[in-house]
Amino acid sequence: MYGSLLEQRLSSGQTWTQYAHVLKEGELFEEAVSAYLSAVHCDGADPDPRLHLAHLLKRLGRSAEALQAFRALSALPDAPHVEQEIAGLGIQLMQTDQKTPALFASNETRPGLDVCLSGFEHLRRLEEERAADIAQKNSQYEAQVTTRNLPFAAAFIELRRLMKPCFVQARLDPKANLVIRDDLYVATTGNPQFAVLVDGYSLQPGWFEVEIDLLGHSSMSFDPILYTEHRFEWAAFSTFRLRPMGEGKFHATGLIESPVLRLRLDPASREGSFTVRAFKLRQISLAKGLCQAYRQNRHATQKALRAMITHKGGERFARNIADILKYTGPDRYHAWIALHDTPTSEQAALQRRAIVGWPTQPLISLIVDTDELLLPELEATLRSLKDQSYENWQLHIPASSTLPKEKCRYLMSCAETDARMVVHWNDDRPTMKSVPSKCDGRFIVFVTAGDVLAPSALYEIAERSIAKPEARLIYSDEDSIEAGSRHSPLFKPDWDPDYFFASNYLGRFVAFEAALIETCCLPLLALPDLDIHDLILRATEILLPNEIIHIPHVLYHRSSPARLSDQNILPYPMTSRRLQALSASLNRQGKGATVVEEKGGFGRVIWPLPTPAPLVSLIIPTRDYLPLLRGCIESLLSKTAYPTFEIIVVDNGSVEPETLGYFDALRAMDNVRVLSAPGPFNFSWLNNLAVEQAQGSVIGLVNNDILAINSEWLQEMVSHAIRPDIGAVGAKLLYPTGQVQHAGVVCGIGLVAAHPHKYRSGDDPGYMGRLAMTQSFSAVTAACLVVEKSKYKEVGGLDAENLTVAFNDVDFCLKLDKAGYRNIYTPYASLVHLESVTRGLDTSPEKTRRYRSEADFMLRKWGDRIHKDPFYSVNLTADREDFTIRD
Repeated sequence: MYGSLLEQRLSSGQTWTQYAHVLKEGELFEEAVSAYLSAVHCDGADPDPRLHLAHLLKRLGRSAEALQAFRALSALPDAPHVEQEIAGLGIQLMQTDQKTPALFASNETRPGLDVCLSGFEHLRRLEEERAADIAQKNSQYEAQVTTRNLPFAAAFIELRRLMKPCFVQARLDPKANLVIRDDLYVATTGNPQFAVLVDGYSLQPGWFEVEIDLLGHSSMSFDPILYTEHRFEWAAFSTFRLRPMGEGKFHATGLIESPVLRLRLDPASREGSFTVRAFKLRQISLAKGLCQAYRQNRHATQKALRAMITHKGGERFARNIADILKYTGPDRYHAWIALHDTPTSEQAALQRRAIVGWPTQPLISLIVDTDELLLPELEATLRSLKDQSYENWQLHIPASSTLPKEKCRYLMSCAETDARMVVHWNDDRPTMKSVPSKCDGRFIVFVTAGDVLAPSALYEIAERSIAKPEARLIYSDEDSIEAGSRHSPLFKPDWDPDYFFASNYLGRFVAFEAALIETCCLPLLALPDLDIHDLILRATEILLPNEIIHIPHVLYHRSSPARLSDQNILPYPMTSRRLQALSASLNRQGKGATVVEEKGGFGRVIWPLPTPAPLVSLIIPTRDYLPLLRGCIESLLSKTAYPTFEIIVVDNGSVEPETLGYFDALRAMDNVRVLSAPGPFNFSWLNNLAVEQAQGSVIGLVNNDILAINSEWLQEMVSHAIRPDIGAVGAKLLYPTGQVQHAGVVCGIGLVAAHPHKYRSGDDPGYMGRLAMTQSFSAVTAACLVVEKSKYKEVGGLDAENLTVAFNDVDFCLKLDKAGYRNIYTPYASLVHLESVTRGLDTSPEKTRRYRSEADFMLRKWGDRIHKDPFYSVNLTADREDFTIRD
């Protein structure tokens, strides 16, 4: 079937891709690689075959080829997220010269597959002949260009610097996945393509402009991309994404550096019908390109000009200008908004109908901060309140009678036109002191003039207060808004006191139970400069964890235009005042902790150790691999400043004479023991056995491929582990390259769980600063884990029956979580991890089956908990370990 079909459609990339899928399912991996390569030759701009090819090469252990394939994929304008794959393969190739073994050794075919494969050898010969013909054409073409066209092309580029715009007679011709019905173009798939046909004068190297005017029908949306092919069969090409200009118009200015064979334009990435109202293509001068770049980014253009004058680099200057003009496509957050957070009238109607059926409709009181009041800012806030789908709210506006007359008239007008708005006049500077006592709502929300609430913000708060009657403090996700454009989202975890000690990640849009304000926060309201962080601190001193509710929706748009970056990781830095308030709060609770300020605007809480410090038993399972073990133990002994610890080496059947001799030397040491435990490798059983014989009240699970690099690592981990509410404590583990291997475990990424922030630079603060701050995670890795012995035994230790190798640490941490303990990651304990060198990768059929069996066990046991990790937002990806927004 596939043989005859492919012979008829050798130029169809989609057919080759589907055929490759069949070959891969039949475990004919080399044939699948060949078929994916054929698909790439047919349509090198299609990311799908490149993605499957790269993953298959990685699966086969062909890391260098996989890295090359991922890099080629990343150059496409609509490439999926592969940065983490590139980083991981780069680290792997740096660390070892050995090739990873193939995942499946067997080449047995599945029943019934022979029919599909019968013509493959014939097709492969046809494809090889076709590839040879393409190579010959490219060789001839390159020779022709070298001898004749390239000097002409260079001269042409120079000529374009002075010439006026030259229109190219171009038209669009449906190439693939496009049909014409009722005088409309209809995209039949998400990959419609036009061939750009040029009559007479062809597009030459140099500067050019392209414009298209599109009219979509129904819900059709556009994202046009122009492809210029420079070598036959997409062996080399360039891409130019067209920028939206409004009303269906799109435009791009770019630089073509190589001769052009063919042009192709893809108008959209979804099905639908549309009309092309106009299409223009013209060559332009450098001067016009420079002017456009200057209008688009004045600072970057001036910088490029200075660099050209200084270094006399005309070619580099042209590329700099081209980079400025390049449009990289819609912002990923804007794409997320379009998919997941665009309110509709239907949704508002559904919410209003739901409100009618509620047993109660709690009143929500809002207090707006009018300090240095600006009318446009207040108007924006009031508009968002009037747009709320939940209407049972009341706004209190403290105001000074000394305000300008215009502002006074405006506030009085607000109160007259909407009875829900109440102005509290004060002779002096308005304060919050007396306003909460005049609020009738069950919840009180403080807002700042200029802040904008999502249309469903108050609905969500009211709905949560009904669904969870225990709720006393409610917060949500948020972003910034600037000139109507949203950016810099904060997708937050559920309540985590340690993360809150380091940063005010809850923000300023927080709904307080009114009784909570009266109980513990009222004295703070007398202060002239109210800080929401102080109110939250006071409230959390008496709140139970289940009384603090997180709504994982963007309900609040802060009026700060600053875009968050690595240097500005949170919009609410821990100022000296906030750190002092935190210190006072911890003292009121008798914690005895010390608060220090860290570079970057966040805090660190240093927890005390008792005197004398508790004995720690560090447990290291091993089987031979003497160089690793020796390096691990020597680093622990020489680079650990903790005063009292013992090392228990669990020998799981070592046989090499050098290893056995080293064990004899270890036995002569006072604080090192060697425990014999022969038998099949069972990580859980080995550690459980050693825990029974450990003398320490604190247990440290340490892999034999761990290297200590920070002398305070153990003191930091123990100081957390002995806290009554803390279970397991995990460290920040780095690859030898300095990139992050482990910084906490998130459930629900991949099959069961994974390590977010993997492959980030060791000094990267991470998403919302989460690489740099102590915080809770669902689990931490047993490669370096510290826990009190009593807690270890309370939950039954590691599961030696069902989880012999994989996921035993995740299961153990979830058992601690269920018992009421939180698991902590601390970046202040940093070590190097060579990652599973001793047990190898799970690539053999036997290891694959075991891995799948253990994963299935975890999903049966912890399914609900795995798919809803409280310390990871549902708005972040579950497909990768990079803390990016979900697609």
